[in-house]
Amino acid sequence: MGHMPCVLEEWQAREILHRLYKQYGSVRKLASVLGVSKSTLHRCLKNEQSIPPILRVKLCTIMPEEELVQYLKGKELLKKYGLLDEKNRLNKTLLLALLDAIMQEETMKETVLNYLLKYYKQDLVQHLSETLPKLELRWTSDFEKWLTEKKSKPISRQTLKDYKNIWFKCLEGKVLGWHLLKQLEAKKMMCFDNNYHPTGWLRQIFRHYVRYLYSIGKIDWDTYSRLLIAVPGRRYGRKVSQKVIREKEVILTLNTLSEKGRRDLLTLYKLMLFSGIRFMHVLEVLNNWRPHEELYIPYLNRNLKRLECKEDFCRYYLGKENSIKPAGFMFFPKQLLPLINIYRGKMPRRRRISKIVRKWNCLAPKYIRIYALREMKRVIGDNDVYRFIVGKFGELSVSARHYMDLLEEADSVYPNYIHHIQQLFEV
Repeated sequence: MGHMPCVLEEWQAREILHRLYKQYGSVRKLASVLGVSKSTLHRCLKNEQSIPPILRVKLCTIMPEEELVQYLKGKELLKKYGLLDEKNRLNKTLLLALLDAIMQEETMKETVLNYLLKYYKQDLVQHLSETLPKLELRWTSDFEKWLTEKKSKPISRQTLKDYKNIWFKCLEGKVLGWHLLKQLEAKKMMCFDNNYHPTGWLRQIFRHYVRYLYSIGKIDWDTYSRLLIAVPGRRYGRKVSQKVIREKEVILTLNTLSEKGRRDLLTLYKLMLFSGIRFMHVLEVLNNWRPHEELYIPYLNRNLKRLECKEDFCRYYLGKENSIKPAGFMFFPKQLLPLINIYRGKMPRRRRISKIVRKWNCLAPKYIRIYALREMKRVIGDNDVYRFIVGKFGELSVSARHYMDLLEEADSVYPNYIHHIQQLFEV
């Protein structure tokens, strides 16, 4: 998303550089990611030369924002920008004016609120509860109708039955306030049947109820948005992976598939590694390959061929932006196109593939995707462009640029990821 580059002092940049060197464990790999020569990187690591300004900017782009903040925040930063004088007195007027200006811009407002939620959640929830309207939670026929008919993704009758069952066990008649938010924040809560129940689905139902209240005008936008931040969905905060995926495991898996003569599965794994999209979506693309089809894409406001190729890469349009598991495009190197044409429509069933790779002690397809997501985020850095490429449409900033801008940015930065993977695996 084209953020302004951060300002790193020499000592900050050097500290980050040493941290990244430990993380990558190789001057060659780190030099490739940073786009500098190995000799330059050696001299910077050994304090034999100052870190060039262009490298300081690059360090800002590849570091995760939450980690970068740890290096930038503190009194020295406040002094640098005139918010703290020599006597450590805070210029509150200027600080609040800057904060107010930031909160007027929707994208930055979302960023600030998410940051506060992550690091100052207790304070945020406590202050939020003081301004909440005193509403009793009641299951009504209107709410039920909204869930099954008016909601953007209506739920099934079976899901409705499950929702209703747990609602009357735990939420019916409770009052919106600090105590309820604290209960929902925990992993389990005591319910009316005197048993503890997991809060994952309860939070999901509560969020639906908040949306319903907003849709009928019972709460305003400010309360609505703050409640959804204070009570995250059941998948909030889940780590991308609980299993550490190592480079050598990916290499071993690719080599095994090659040695066993399964070039069809090798093609599938390479597409996952280069695209970062789900196993089910890559498999569907290979089984339903329609490169010459042309479609109208509403959010791009243009007609688009399923397959469009540039000099080094191609992207194939999937059209699953509004699915439960969304995916927009599959980006992949142009060199894989002949293999796709060979194996399209010839792939084994999903369970059969899982059985084969398990038998040969290969990584399961989902772990290849997890590895790809991690590496792509490191190389691309920009959250919105990264999310656009891998199809995480629901996580794009509220006021992200037009999709056409994101598509153009994705086209410009994706070759960097191809180069990175090709250097790691020689594929």
